[in-house]
Amino acid sequence: MRSGTYIVNEPQGTDNGLVSGTDQEVVETKMANEPVEQQQQQQQQQQQSEQTKIKPREKTHSVYKSAITKLLCGLYCLLLVVFGIVFSIANALTVKEREHKYYLEIFLIYLYLVALVILLYFQIWILRGVKLRQNYFDTNLRVVIRRSQDNIQLSPGLGRKGEDQQAEDPADADRKQKDSLERNQKELLDHVSTDSIASVQSQFVVPGEGQVAHVGEGINFYLRLGALAFSIGSVTLDGFHIASYFETDNTSTCESEIYTVVYVLHLIFTFVQTFFLFKNHKLVIDKNKASVRFGLMHLLAANMCVWFVTAVTETSEDFRQQDFDYRLAHNISTRKSCYEEVTLARTASPYLFPSTIIYSIIAAGIIYRMYTYVGVKVTQRWPSHTSLTSSVPHGAASMDCEKANKGLFTGLLIAVITLIAIATFFVFESRLKDPVTAIQVFFILEITLLLITGCSIIFGHIRLAELRFQENFFLSLDSVLLVISLGGAYCYLAFMLISAGSMISSFGLSSILSLVVICVALIQTTMQAIFILDGLCRCAENDTQVERKPGRSLVTFMLVCNLALWVVSMFEIKKTMVVPFHERFYGILSWNVMLHTCVPLFIYFRFHSAICLSKMWYQCYQKEKMI
Repeated sequence: MRSGTYIVNEPQGTDNGLVSGTDQEVVETKMANEPVEQQQQQQQQQQQSEQTKIKPREKTHSVYKSAITKLLCGLYCLLLVVFGIVFSIANALTVKEREHKYYLEIFLIYLYLVALVILLYFQIWILRGVKLRQNYFDTNLRVVIRRSQDNIQLSPGLGRKGEDQQAEDPADADRKQKDSLERNQKELLDHVSTDSIASVQSQFVVPGEGQVAHVGEGINFYLRLGALAFSIGSVTLDGFHIASYFETDNTSTCESEIYTVVYVLHLIFTFVQTFFLFKNHKLVIDKNKASVRFGLMHLLAANMCVWFVTAVTETSEDFRQQDFDYRLAHNISTRKSCYEEVTLARTASPYLFPSTIIYSIIAAGIIYRMYTYVGVKVTQRWPSHTSLTSSVPHGAASMDCEKANKGLFTGLLIAVITLIAIATFFVFESRLKDPVTAIQVFFILEITLLLITGCSIIFGHIRLAELRFQENFFLSLDSVLLVISLGGAYCYLAFMLISAGSMISSFGLSSILSLVVICVALIQTTMQAIFILDGLCRCAENDTQVERKPGRSLVTFMLVCNLALWVVSMFEIKKTMVVPFHERFYGILSWNVMLHTCVPLFIYFRFHSAICLSKMWYQCYQKEKMI
């Protein structure tokens, strides 16, 4: 939008209500030409009625076409997701060592190749010539105060009271009048406050017909940063799988040749998609809407398929590896197996495969948000988020640690204690060969962290209740992702609750501590979800709250504690291997299915909670809620 000139006209003197002679002539002429004007009006009304008959038909056809396109794209996405689930489960149940059917590999190759073509289509054709702009308004605005000649003559200047308005010479009088006008305009401009100018808003709808703009609902920067971090973990695991194919002759015969191509394509797809989403998360597209919707639905289906295929494949691989180790430990005769040598990929997989699943969840959420903005017109308002004198948003909170130092340093102390406890766990488990003591130390650490975090949630909710609640932010993308991950956390904790309660007689104190951890975790996760969902809708109501920042120290403390809990949750699979009473209760296969399905969501809940708390830390103490 070009820089505008806002003209404010001051009220002039009113007339006496009489009609001049010129006005009477105009009225008489209008009465004489009234029949002609009536005919013209009738013709215009007929044309408008014909146009109104055509426009609803065109509008109905456009709505129908859009609905059919959305339906077909949704069915295509559903079909791909179903194929991904069925192919991965069928492959896990029927696959034999060194015998390959290739149908899952071919399906994944199709997914990744088409996804790469779509991403290139977006980058080359859709986004060609589109610049990334955060603000569609020019802050160099010029405000002109226009005063009538009568008011200037009747009223003295703001800063020149008692000025002599008379002049001896007509030329001097004109010059003085002109100078007085300029001075009054300048002085009035100085006296106009930014608040009065800000009350005049100019709406600007973007994007235009057949255009593209970066004005949609933005994704939290820390969430995008998390997607970048988890993509690095996913790409690293792909690199380990590619290297494992060439590691030994034995592993090269176990994996099919096509599967190596699958890992290469997934690595490239993850890298390109991360770049696209990180840069274009606010993208709103109003051209080629059918092809754009198809492309976004394919990307959404690809990420969902990666989620399910990774969970099923990792479950199958871990089960086969554990079954081979069990047979080997009990001297059960086995033929030569692909699981004799533990490769680098299998060693790192328990720690890195959740990164692939979590990245797919985040990417799917961002893509669905972009899909909802296809063909949508976003109304931009000036100057609701832009100051006249600064590019900083009006009422924005500073990014320093004001009112958060106590919570920050207390949280860092808790984080240091957590790292020491994790190191102690590995010392007892690996070097001292005392898994019982190791797991007890780990359980005591979790209980302490959960209790401290739960108490801070109660006090934080009391403090944040002072802020204003905004209902329209309740169903944001962060809230939806948090609820999805909370469901996975509930499933994981419920499965463990059953097994821990049933194995108390066999494992004693370890099982009791596990039961306490699960019960406390269920309460803490519920309280934390409620606190975050409520806090994401809060904002400051007045300048006093912006200055005081109630509860910010507690939010900072909870943020650091959730990062510590996220680090602890990364060792969930290792923890269940140390004292495997869950595995003994459910069986190897069943427990592996539960573990690989729910643990990534449980880990993501801790990570996304920290993301949402960081968003609360910044946005709760602004007068206006920023997207």
